[in-house]
Amino acid sequence: MSMPPWMNASRRKALTDTLSLLLALTILPVGASADRVEDLIHQLGSSAVSLRADAAEALVPLKDRRAVPALILATGDQVESVRGQALRALASTATRADTPALIQALEDRHSAYRRAAAATELSILNDPAASRALMVAAKDTDNAVRSAAIEALGKMGDSRAGVALRPLLNDKNPRIRLKTIVALGRLHDNASVPTLITLVRDPRHEVQVASVMALAAIRDRRSLPELQHILNDTPSQGFFDVRFYAAYALGTLGDRSGVPTLIRGLHDKDKYVRETATEALGVLQDPRAVDPLITALHKDSFPLVRQQAAQALGRLKSRKAVPALIAALKDDHEDVREQSAKALGHIGDRAAVPALIAAFKDSDEAIPKAAVLAIGRIGDDSALPAVRKLLNHTDASVRLAASEVVERLSHPAPNAPILPKSTQR
Repeated sequence: MSMPPWMNASRRKALTDTLSLLLALTILPVGASADRVEDLIHQLGSSAVSLRADAAEALVPLKDRRAVPALILATGDQVESVRGQALRALASTATRADTPALIQALEDRHSAYRRAAAATELSILNDPAASRALMVAAKDTDNAVRSAAIEALGKMGDSRAGVALRPLLNDKNPRIRLKTIVALGRLHDNASVPTLITLVRDPRHEVQVASVMALAAIRDRRSLPELQHILNDTPSQGFFDVRFYAAYALGTLGDRSGVPTLIRGLHDKDKYVRETATEALGVLQDPRAVDPLITALHKDSFPLVRQQAAQALGRLKSRKAVPALIAALKDDHEDVREQSAKALGHIGDRAAVPALIAAFKDSDEAIPKAAVLAIGRIGDDSALPAVRKLLNHTDASVRLAASEVVERLSHPAPNAPILPKSTQR
């Protein structure tokens, strides 16, 4: 095809490449998919940026492994759009059989882009065979490569990576420190706990939060004093500050030594800290929390705290909480009413049955459903007439729940325990 004489060489080359790609994509017969892939691979080497990007994008849905070597090369392209499309195509195409080629790319000293892409792809493949190469890459001179390698090691879950990652907790680059903290938390690396405790006081808020969350994941009792200190003595930093995460961590730690601190957290000025402290007390299931949780259910102004208090009291299964939960069936927030009904079912006190039957009239369908299921857990067959009326409820989920409870109460399991009627302990 002849070109206009006024068109320079580079423009003529770009136009020729474009026409070639259009021919490859539109003129080839359907049965020639193999030729199409080969043409697209060829176009990845075009001098025209748009052709390279379009070719990489076209390879994404084809998932033809013959393109993997060319795609690995394209991840080192100088143009971001080409690199991005090549990585997408690689992610959809490569398999663990390509791990050796990706490890080789991870060692390519000519392109940091390619090394970073290889680390990202190896993370997706999650092949243990790449672990050692990624440990080396975590020391790369390029921060993007190091960051990708660190993230990959954390996702892959190889505990041996802890040795390579721990020194990076003191890296000068805050992003590297942050990635390393997250990775070591995922690896449940106990050896990193002392350093993570110090990083809780890092000047950067995101590093503080990541360190607390890593300690929560690792669940090492050595972190308990620092977590208590954060919740007790650290000034509030605003929305979802580190104290919020410390309360969460005290719950996941599973150590009841943190209960007094969490009980104090129920009176915190930050409503989200109060909410998380309430949830953590439910997780720890310490009887000392019953009275403070009852108070929170009655008096806290934040509905999420009252909701969590109801859930926590259900977990604790103390019959002392029954009157408070019955009262909460009339709370002005529907989630509090629903969780209170569920909690009464978990506690299993027959004294709650009349209040649960009254809750059948609640305008929010979630509450009669929760109430009838609670009666089913309690197992009081005197409620059968009221439960049968729910078989005509306007909401299908309520009717289904009522049907299940009617069946359960009509045919109780043999040797089922008789639940007490008293609301005393």
